[in-house]
Amino acid sequence: MKPVFTKIQEEAQMGVFAMREIDLPYFSTEFHFHKECQLVYVVESEGRRIIGDNVENFNSDELILLGPDIPHVWHNDNQYFDRNSYKHAKSVALFIQPEKLVSALSQFGLGRQAQNLLKKSARGMKFSGQAKKSLKDLLMQMTGQSPFSQLISFMRVLEILTRTREYELLASEGYVNTYQMKDNDRIDRVFKHVFENFKTDMQLEEVARMVNMNKQAFCRYFKGRTQKTFVQFVNEVRIGHACKLLAEGDLAISGLAYECGFNSLSNFNRFFREIKHMTPREYIRSLPD
Repeated sequence: MKPVFTKIQEEAQMGVFAMREIDLPYFSTEFHFHKECQLVYVVESEGRRIIGDNVENFNSDELILLGPDIPHVWHNDNQYFDRNSYKHAKSVALFIQPEKLVSALSQFGLGRQAQNLLKKSARGMKFSGQAKKSLKDLLMQMTGQSPFSQLISFMRVLEILTRTREYELLASEGYVNTYQMKDNDRIDRVFKHVFENFKTDMQLEEVARMVNMNKQAFCRYFKGRTQKTFVQFVNEVRIGHACKLLAEGDLAISGLAYECGFNSLSNFNRFFREIKHMTPREYIRSLPD
């Protein structure tokens, strides 16, 4: 999935920050990146997301800060694309112009705090606890506020973002966006194919032919763009789905392997431990009551 450079707003028209609400049957953006930071609260939706080299499931009530130029996409589950589906995708996003933020806060002696926040956000930050609750409440309030009230709320958002420790970093340490504008849509097609077919036995040769490449060239291309092998990516998507099913509690562990696309329970357990650094049973015990 090739990330496309996206303009959020013309630089001359955008101040330090801008708000955007999305309320659609499904999230429709492709894998993309932009120079603005993005604090996004998923009000209602579920599926799989990619942030840099991080691949995970997402659900409603998720709050993430993306730094400048980190590729990302939220891709809904298949049922969202059914015309008769009751599913819906709704989010609220706060976009922040990084250079203008640092410049503005430097006038009050807060430039270093802004720079530190931008450095952390370069890997993507997923918030939890009281910080998440306070930030999402402020975002929802900002959608209906006057410009002056929005500015006050924005400063409160920045205070929380720069002080909180209630977050996890998503992309790997040292992750670098290696995508180029000249890339074509091959990776885009591959990602969507995996999201829609990860429960099946996907052969590397078949996927390579789908994008008109031989196996060796495709492996080099995929790893060069995603910083992981194709097999690793597919297994991460499968284990992410397994975590969702474990949280829902509808299937026994013994039935998860085949539901997620693995050909044996032993393979499922091995890859689960490699990716999540715990066994499925340990994962269940780690879930909140």
